[in-house]
Amino acid sequence: MTHKRVLIVDDDVDSCANIKDILDDLGYRTDVAHDGTAALDLVGANPYAVAVLDYSMPGMNGASLHNEIVKLRPEISSIMVTASTHDDGVQRARDCGVQRVLTKPVDLGELLSLVKSLTRPTMAMKANKSAVN
Repeated sequence: MTHKRVLIVDDDVDSCANIKDILDDLGYRTDVAHDGTAALDLVGANPYAVAVLDYSMPGMNGASLHNEIVKLRPEISSIMVTASTHDDGVQRARDCGVQRVLTKPVDLGELLSLVKSLTRPTMAMKANKSAVN
C-alpha cells in the first residue's frame, strides 16, 4: 500500500522515534533517516506518499532534500518541520513545493491530520482504478 508509506527525516533521533512510533501505531509504514543522503537512498528504494523533513540538518537542509526527492519521485508530498520560522529557509521550502511548514515543537494533531490527508487515495486514483476493473 504505497499511499500509507511515510519517510521521516530528522537529525534528532528522539524526534524521529516519537513520530515513527505514533504513525506505526496508526497503521502507516514508516522509515527513518537522519540525514539527506540516507533519505535519498530510501526514496530511491521505496514508494513513499509523504516525507516529513526537518529543515535544519547537517550536510543537506530540508529544502534541498525536498528538491532532490522530487527529482527521484515527484509524487511524494513533503511536510517541513522547523524550529525557526523567521529565516529565509521557510520561504525557500514553500517556494520549492513543500505542502506545509510546521514549527517545532510539532503539534502532533496537526501533523497527523496532514499525513492522513496526504496519504488518502485521491478520487482520481479511485476513478482510474474502477475504470480498469
